[in-house]
Amino acid sequence: MIDLKDAKDFLNKCFDRDNLWVIRPVTIAAVFVILVLVKSYQGIIYYHSDECKIHRLGYPIEQAQLLVKTLSDSQVDSLIARQEHDTIAIPLIHARYFIADNFDRYLAYHKQDTTSAPLSNIIALVNIGADQDRETSSVPCDTSKGQLMLVNGRHYLDENYQPDSLATFNKTYCYEEQRALPVVVDAFMAMQQACKEQTSAQLMVNSAHRSYQQQISMHKRSAKGYAAHAGYSEHQTGLAIDVTSREHPMRWPFDKSEECAWMHAHCHEYGFILRYPKRQSLIFGFTYEPWHLRYVGPEVARRIHDEDITFDEYYAFYLDKK
Repeated sequence: MIDLKDAKDFLNKCFDRDNLWVIRPVTIAAVFVILVLVKSYQGIIYYHSDECKIHRLGYPIEQAQLLVKTLSDSQVDSLIARQEHDTIAIPLIHARYFIADNFDRYLAYHKQDTTSAPLSNIIALVNIGADQDRETSSVPCDTSKGQLMLVNGRHYLDENYQPDSLATFNKTYCYEEQRALPVVVDAFMAMQQACKEQTSAQLMVNSAHRSYQQQISMHKRSAKGYAAHAGYSEHQTGLAIDVTSREHPMRWPFDKSEECAWMHAHCHEYGFILRYPKRQSLIFGFTYEPWHLRYVGPEVARRIHDEDITFDEYYAFYLDKK
């Protein structure tokens, strides 16, 4: 195919004063015809391009170019097929924690939403899979991620999973024998020592590792919806602990205590996160558990704390994003 720039360069040479005497009128006319044909061909090609089709839906050229650049071919086709200008398409792309693979699901959730949820909530809910049916979207937990493995209502452990090694908490700091991964035990001991120095209260481990079979028993004994089904509990990983204090041994009184407030403010310094915080529980429908800590390591815990997100959101954006 003749390049438009090459044709223009050729025409300029034709009209150069030194070359005019050797250029016949027919040649000049032919070049003009070629320029017109090339320009027309390019116009036809652009008219049928994805960028032009999106532009005709009402998106400015710059936005159409951004959509084509950001989305996959199938997502672009889907956007064009809607034959409408979706007002949240561009804000989605510019939003924090946007995942391109989830673009169609963001739009679908927004269209069905009757609560006028903020865009940030829509992104968070879709990223963690809350827009999908749990029974059909559940997948095995990726245990290769080690202390960053995700266990929740959609990521499960099988009945044979058992942590490689477990350490026992000092009896002084638990009501009955409790075990967890050694790194968790060490981190808790450092945290409780700091808490005692600053609040005079002694943190206690109420529950730590539970096997698959133990979780079955707990689920049967607990009130409906309180304890997770076996395989869907973080306690099976050896990375989760339920914490109270000697001064406030019951869970809910502990929630109102000085030491609980201290733990929420400082646990990330020791590699723990509050797994089910109150604010996010309103968004995601989790049960607020002020006592439930999950170990993810100091670096990740600090990021989750600073960005004020849940571990589910962190996992989706930083670990699972394709």
